[in-house]
Amino acid sequence: MPPKEKLTLLRKLLQALGLSEDGINDIVDQIINWLTVKEIEKIPGKKEYPYLIRDDFLSAAEVSFYHVLRSAVAEWAMVCPKIPLGDLFYVKSSDNSKFRTYTNKIDRKHVDFLLCDPKTMRPIMGVELDDKSHLRQDRQERDEFVKNLFLAAKLPLARIPVKFSYSVAELNSLLQSYVKGKPEEITPITQEDNTIPKCPKCGNDMVLRTAKSGANKGGKFWGCRNYPNCHGFVKFES
Repeated sequence: MPPKEKLTLLRKLLQALGLSEDGINDIVDQIINWLTVKEIEKIPGKKEYPYLIRDDFLSAAEVSFYHVLRSAVAEWAMVCPKIPLGDLFYVKSSDNSKFRTYTNKIDRKHVDFLLCDPKTMRPIMGVELDDKSHLRQDRQERDEFVKNLFLAAKLPLARIPVKFSYSVAELNSLLQSYVKGKPEEITPITQEDNTIPKCPKCGNDMVLRTAKSGANKGGKFWGCRNYPNCHGFVKFES
């Protein structure tokens, strides 16, 4: 592993080359990861694969919305969740420094859902599902960048606020309006929105969960985000 002062010198060099802070962090992380792998490979008989499948690939709210979205666009689009922006867009620039900088800007970012033509799988539009975390300053800056990225690439992007339930017909109409270039107005999420209930026991935001046992097995309910420290729940009204 390189000493801390060498990483500091590397950062200063990358800054002098005009790379963004995000880009510098990505490069440094990649170098550290590469060196760590090399160190492990030097150990006789030591080859590790410390990987586990994520149980939060999609959040409960995203899973719920995914099923509604799939029904809404079933006749004209395929739904692909969590598509990396680096797989969707590329940077066109003959300037190597600019190419690296703008490529780093889209690295490690994704769009929540991508709608594609069912025959060609050509991208039709992106869909972002917004909860209250998007009211944070850092998220707003990220959302503004992604909005302008889609505009520059001439690919529609709809931002849908998280809700208790959705109308399949209304969602279909809304998304069709984006594809046609005349997007219907969407009420943005605000601090006062009560789309996600508060825990009746501790006051934390709740998350949509699926019961794994008991009489309600397979059914959905709102569980406290602070579980297992708090067992508060609210009935889910579909």
